[in-house]
Amino acid sequence: MFRLGITLVVLLFQILVYWRLSLCLRDSFPKRRQFLWAFRILSALFTVAAIYVLTFRPDVSGTPVWIRFFTMYPFFIWHGATIFLGIIFLVSLLIRLPFQAAFSVARWIPPTKQKLVEIQKTPTFKEFDASRRTFLRRGMYGLTAASFGGSAYGLLVEKSNHEFTTAQFPILDLSPALEGFTITLISDIHSSPFMLKEEMKEYARIVNDISSDMIVVDGDFVNSNLDEVYPFAEAFSDLTAPYGVYGVMGNHDFYNANPELVAREVDECGIKLLRNDKAIIEKGGGQFYLFGVDDVGRARSVPVKLDEAMGVAPLNIPKILLCHRPYYLEQAAERNIDIVLSGHTHGGQVVLGRLGDVVVAPASLASRYVWGKYRFGKTQMYVSRGIGTVGLPIRLNCPPEITQITLTRA
Repeated sequence: MFRLGITLVVLLFQILVYWRLSLCLRDSFPKRRQFLWAFRILSALFTVAAIYVLTFRPDVSGTPVWIRFFTMYPFFIWHGATIFLGIIFLVSLLIRLPFQAAFSVARWIPPTKQKLVEIQKTPTFKEFDASRRTFLRRGMYGLTAASFGGSAYGLLVEKSNHEFTTAQFPILDLSPALEGFTITLISDIHSSPFMLKEEMKEYARIVNDISSDMIVVDGDFVNSNLDEVYPFAEAFSDLTAPYGVYGVMGNHDFYNANPELVAREVDECGIKLLRNDKAIIEKGGGQFYLFGVDDVGRARSVPVKLDEAMGVAPLNIPKILLCHRPYYLEQAAERNIDIVLSGHTHGGQVVLGRLGDVVVAPASLASRYVWGKYRFGKTQMYVSRGIGTVGLPIRLNCPPEITQITLTRA
């Protein structure tokens, strides 16, 4: 059902962009129909390719680099641009609808119809209409160029330019021995043809060079294919930290034929998975709990997995939770969790802007927790932008993120 919905949305945007750009090309180049036909052929090819990919999800893990560059990259740039254009056209259409409806009603009323006809015949109106059409046509060219240029930049440049961020979290009753304890957080690696072993090895080197006390990997090690776990495990087997490397399973880690094999390979590469389980981290006599849950799936399984992970948890020490999805901050607060570390949202991946704490991105429609620090009661949360991509391998205004969390005494 989800894939069907995505397919229908992609087709809707394709139809909308095809309609608007076809009209623009036909009006702009009435004697050069080859431009229109070239656009039609490209639209048909990329639309058929999108339907095939969304329906059959072909395995392209072994695709040579040169084939990716000349076929897959243009495919993603095209669909990235058409999605941006489709959103803009859809919004403009919704804004125009009330005015067009009022104008249509006015044309049915004899007095106003006659008045409108007279106005449209005046030289002033004709001059205004001509300048309006020129402005809209040039605006269309600009939007199209910006959309394709932005998609290319997001795929070829920003997707690979990571950002190092820091965040401090004050905790009540934190032992003096744990003052300044550091945790490097990475998430959403998505091992795939667009996150190769060489790139992952470089990320592993960068994470090790940060030299935090502990490293946590917050799920989505692979994208959807089982074989993607092997390059991940090879690349991240080098991770090391004085107080351990821990992780949890994300939703994409269950989107393959054998999630248990993914878990085993990740565990064996040196990332200790907390699968609805806990560990006690000790430093200099100070302690805190580290809980971890598998991707929760349905919301009703959240309390079950949280309670299973926590168990009795008798010690009155700080509690940190690794939970791939950030949606369940309230449930964590009910269990007196001090800090939740999450990912899943990719920070929006394609971000239009930020208004205060609100990230303006399509991902905001699914979650109010998109990127950064949040709080509910006494429970604090950090949502990582992650380092990989899903769907379109494009990032805009949302570079990959590696975060160092520092614990302080409240």
